[in-house]
Amino acid sequence: MRCCSGSQGQGGDLIAAAAALSVVMAQGKTAEELELLAALFEIIGDNLGLLALKAPSEDNCRRQEENRDRRS
Repeated sequence: MRCCSGSQGQGGDLIAAAAALSVVMAQGKTAEELELLAALFEIIGDNLGLLALKAPSEDNCRRQEENRDRRS
């Protein structure tokens, strides 16, 4: 996660929300279903991480906007 994307307090809120959502999603599921869901979300997380490598950072976006403004 980028350092400028939010405060540490928000990270704790995100972890608590993820834990609560996990408990709700797990209700009534078998061990096999839970393993499948865990694998699915792991794959999604890995793919998001890879996409983040290609996504422009806030600094890059800001520099591009400044360069456009200078040319205008």
